[in-house]
Formats: sequence, structure tokens, C-alpha cells
Amino acid sequence: MNIFFYVLIFLVVFSSLNFSVNAKQENYYYEVQFGNFIVGKAEVFFRLGSQNLNINIKSQTAGILDTLYEYKGELKSSSIKVTGSWLPNKFSASGLFNKKKRTTEITWVNDYKNVSYINVPIIDLEKYHEIQNSSLINVIDPITAFIRVIEKINKENVCEKNFKVFDGRRRYNLKIKTIGNNTIDNDRPKSYRGNVLICGLRVFPIGGHRLKTKWKPSEDKISDFKVFFGKNSNNDYIPVRVQVERWFGTIVIRLIQRPI
Repeated sequence: MNIFFYVLIFLVVFSSLNFSVNAKQENYYYEVQFGNFIVGKAEVFFRLGSQNLNINIKSQTAGILDTLYEYKGELKSSSIKVTGSWLPNKFSASGLFNKKKRTTEITWVNDYKNVSYINVPIIDLEKYHEIQNSSLINVIDPITAFIRVIEKINKENVCEKNFKVFDGRRRYNLKIKTIGNNTIDNDRPKSYRGNVLICGLRVFPIGGHRLKTKWKPSEDKISDFKVFFGKNSNNDYIPVRVQVERWFGTIVIRLIQRPI
């Protein structure tokens, strides 16, 4: 379920920055598809202030996946703008998977250079790699990282960025790279059709990932995780699709336009 949850985060974070100058709060709705089935959905709420941004994401499984692996999660983050740059302030995540609950809370301290965090339950080192304290200096949460990326895309039309990311349970390095431009069709009702900028993502695990897993990070390609950006009516790039290639198949997430 980590894949499901974090794929939602990537799309939701990118699109949460799609607001006009005068907007203070908005919400968006997404659907996750695997094969011909809708397997997940998410809704994001955000509030924007002059120097702060608060995001609340609620996600859950749907359809057949909800029957087999019921999951509900909520993520909250607050970022603060200091000297023109977004910095992480607080980050929390909670999830209920097959009736087992777990929570994470992180606070950035010492001028946002260090973290204080709590996990319930604590990380089981018989199942997961240990996270070394030395790797937690100058880290950023995944949402604040992507806030910086979306700003770079709209200013420079590229998405090259590298981050040291920590979400409370996983520590990883994240590489984001421009793949190129293309045109996509609206393959589903209410989906996007037109020119897109494609960005690729790659994760390099540092700690907190499973000891035994079919995932082989060294075999990943930057094109395995793609985010497609199209322009909105304000001529700003926003995410219109995410496509993730995994060993078990392809996951696609689409921003769905709800009836007004």
C-alpha cells in the first residue's frame, strides 16, 4: 500500500499548487486506475496564506482493491516561505490498512535543519532497514519538495531537482528530470487532451524500506515514474496524468473534473 499512497501524494502535491493569485483554498478529486479497474481515489484540500501553505489529503482504496486490501489514509503538511523559498514545517501521516493503524508526526527544528519525529508503532527493524540519524540533516518532506518543483516548472519549463526526503518512516533521495514534450489523448471521460511536458522521477532508498521486497531500485529507470503536465486556462503547467510502471503492471492516476 505504500506505492498506492505515495503515487497519490505525487499527483496531489503537484496539482495543489494550481491556484490563482487571489485563491485562498481549493479542493481536487483524483482516481487511480490499474488495468481496467478504478482501485483508488483521493481528495485534497489546501489553504494558502502569504507565507504558508497547508495541505490535507484524504485517500482510500476503491472497487476490487477495497475488498481485498482496504486502506484509508490522511496526510497533512504545513510549509512556510522563508527568504523566498518554501521550507518544511510540519508533516503527518496516518493510515488504516486491514484494520491496523499507524501514524507519523514530524516537526522541523533548528532553523529547519533537523527533525523531531514520532512513529506509532515504531519501525520494526526485523522487517525494515534502520534510518540513521546522520542521514536526517537538512531533509525535506515530500510535499514541500514538490512545491519547489512546481514553481521551477512554471518559471523555467524544466523540472530538474534533487532532494533528500524524509516522511517519518522512509528516508530516500529523490531525482526529478525533464523527459521531454509530447501530446496525449483524453483516454478517459473528463481527462486531459493536448500538449504535455513529461517529468520522470527516481527514488534512491536510504533507510526505512523493507528488508525483503521485489522492488530493485538499481533496476529502476527515470521513465518508470512519469508525471505529465499540461497548461491550464491561466497558461500554467499543472499535472494532468501520472503513470507508474511496476513489476506487477501499470498504475495511472488522473485528475477528474467534477460537474459544477
